[in-house]
Amino acid sequence: MSEKQGVINQCPSCGGALKAFASRCELCGHELTGVGANRTVVELVRKFDEIEAALTQAGMQGSKLEKELQSRRSRVIRDLPVPNARDDLLSLIHFVLPKLQNAGKADPNEADWQVKFKEIMSLAKNAYRGDAKTRDELEALERSANLSFGEAVGARAKRSPLLVLALAGVAVLAIIGFVSTQWESWQQARCDKAYQPAAQAETARLEAIVLAFNGKLKERDYAGAQAELKQMGWQLQESCKAEKIAEETQTWEGKRQALFASIEQAQAAERAEQQAAQDRERAAQQAVVDQEKAAEDARKRDIAAQAEARRRAEAEADLSLRARRGAAARQARDD
Repeated sequence: MSEKQGVINQCPSCGGALKAFASRCELCGHELTGVGANRTVVELVRKFDEIEAALTQAGMQGSKLEKELQSRRSRVIRDLPVPNARDDLLSLIHFVLPKLQNAGKADPNEADWQVKFKEIMSLAKNAYRGDAKTRDELEALERSANLSFGEAVGARAKRSPLLVLALAGVAVLAIIGFVSTQWESWQQARCDKAYQPAAQAETARLEAIVLAFNGKLKERDYAGAQAELKQMGWQLQESCKAEKIAEETQTWEGKRQALFASIEQAQAAERAEQQAAQDRERAAQQAVVDQEKAAEDARKRDIAAQAEARRRAEAEADLSLRARRGAAARQARDD
C-alpha cells in the first residue's frame, strides 16, 4: 500500500475532494462556511474591532479616523504572531489572500498584508515541504497575490481613473527629474573636465607672481613688489564651481595679505638696520671728537705743566740770586 501525503478535505455536501483554500465546492457549488476560522484570525479581527470602537468612541471620524485606523492596524499586522500548525497557516492564508487581490476596494493596509503574507507563505511552504500537491497550490496562490505593477494599476484604474492620472503625473515628474538629474550630472562632469586645466593654469600664474615678488623683495624693490601683488588674485570664474572658486579666492587673498605684511616687515627691518648704522656712525664720530678733546686736554695740561715748571725754576733762580746778593752785601759790610 502506498502512503498518501498531505491533507485531503471533503465537501460536506457531495463528499468530493476540496482544494486546500477553496471557499466553494467545484463539483456541487456548495458554499463552505468557517474556512480559515482559527484562533489567530479571530484574535486579529477582535483587535481590529476594538481599535475601531475605541477611536469611534473618542469622537474620531472621517479621513482622520481612516488614517488612524490604518496606522494602528499596521502595527497589529506587523506584530501578528504566525502560527506553526498547518491548518492555522492555511486558514490565515485564506484570510489574508483576498486583501492582496484587490477585489473591490483596495485594503488600506495592503503593503502591510503583503509583508505578512510572505512570512506566512514561507512558513506554510516549509510546513508542507513533503506535500507536492499542496505546495503547488501554495505557489499558485502566491503568484496570484504577486500581481505585476501593470496589472495592479489596471485593476485600480477601473475603480479610479484619477489614480491613473496621478500615477501618470508621478511617472512624468519622475522622468523629468531623472532627465534633469542626468543633464545636471553631464553638465557638472563637463564643467569639472574644463575646470581642472584652467585651475592649474591659474595656479601657475599666481605662483609665478609669488616668485617675482620674492625676487623684488630680496632686492628691496618694495614698490615693484607691491606692483606684483596688485596682479595677485584668483581670476578664474566658473558658475558650476562656485564653492571651489570661493575657497581658492579666499586662500589666495590670504596669501596676498601675508605677502603685503612681509613687505612691511622688510621695510621695518631695513629702517631698523639704517637706524642702527646711523647710531654706529654717530657713536664713531663722537668717539673721534672725544678722542680729539682728550688729546687737546692732555696737550693743554702739558703746556700748563711746562709753564708751571718754568715759573718754579725762575722763582728758585730769583731766590738763589737774592741769596747770593745778600751774602755779598753782608760780606761787604763785614769787610
